[in-house]
Amino acid sequence: MTIDVRPIRPGEGAALLAMTRALAESHGFLDKYTATAEDLERALFAPDPIVGCLLAFCDGEPAGCAFWHRSFTTARGREVMYLEDLSVLPAYQRRGIGHALLQNLAVEARNRGFPSISWLSMGWNEKAQALYDKTGAICDEGMRYYRLADEALVRLAETKS
Repeated sequence: MTIDVRPIRPGEGAALLAMTRALAESHGFLDKYTATAEDLERALFAPDPIVGCLLAFCDGEPAGCAFWHRSFTTARGREVMYLEDLSVLPAYQRRGIGHALLQNLAVEARNRGFPSISWLSMGWNEKAQALYDKTGAICDEGMRYYRLADEALVRLAETKS
């Protein structure tokens, strides 16, 4: 088995879409998934993109992705990397692909001068947590993730009017 990891190329949006949709489905969020392959490629290949993506291939077949975006931390006064999605298709899980993606993402972050990579993990996802623990990542148990979206976003914005 050969695992290759590299940056996504134009025309590979459909493969990325399949991986991120599979992740959304496994997490019970498919009903909120509206992205298209064109949306993803438009963001990735914009003149000055704020997002990036690594694809993993197992024996030449698309197997996983690490989709990230630039963020900023006032605590360090620097730009950092935020891992939006780490996805390995079910048929390729438990083969070292997730670890290879994280390892290559660490190289990407270092090469870009980012001092850290942050991400969220679902509390029930024990396989992901085991992978992250194995890499030396630290789970900040005291943090809670909030999202203001959809109707709640509109309602709050309208109270300003």
